[in-house]
Amino acid sequence: MDPVTLTLAAFLKVVTHLEARDISDVYDSRVQQVRVLYYGYTIDFRHQLWRIDDESVCAHLEKTGTAVEQRECSRMASRLFVETCHALQRRGRAAHIDTRTMYCKAAATFKPRRDPYAGMTPAERKARKALEAAHREAEQACNRYVLDALSSNSLEILRLRQRYCDKSNRLAARLEQQ
Repeated sequence: MDPVTLTLAAFLKVVTHLEARDISDVYDSRVQQVRVLYYGYTIDFRHQLWRIDDESVCAHLEKTGTAVEQRECSRMASRLFVETCHALQRRGRAAHIDTRTMYCKAAATFKPRRDPYAGMTPAERKARKALEAAHREAEQACNRYVLDALSSNSLEILRLRQRYCDKSNRLAARLEQQ
């Protein structure tokens, strides 16, 4: 290839790459993973189409962190969203409007994880945990008999499925009432 063709090919490659990246950046079409160090807490989350995925906030602690660490991380994430929203609002027109909208919406809608046992006495906490364990057990039995019923026409399996699924539903309703 001659030098002019090579130069033109390189230029077109750069321009088309920049246009695709700019379009992706403008529309936030790709999932973006963000990790921020905020007052000593590592807060991570994903966003796409200028919306923060609430389920992804502090997801790095799902498997390795304690419940207390998860709650504290989500509480700090909420503060981060509010603080970032306010900072971007102060910048006015200089701030990217979609970024500002994304953080301000997260500031308004993101709910940090809360302690499900907050305000309970030790006896109430113990009763709640026992109810949760009974619900998990009934739900597992229900799921097992649902699968068994798919491959069997036994009336006994159908009765067991019904009994455990009803029990699971009753316990779930009791948990929601508390």
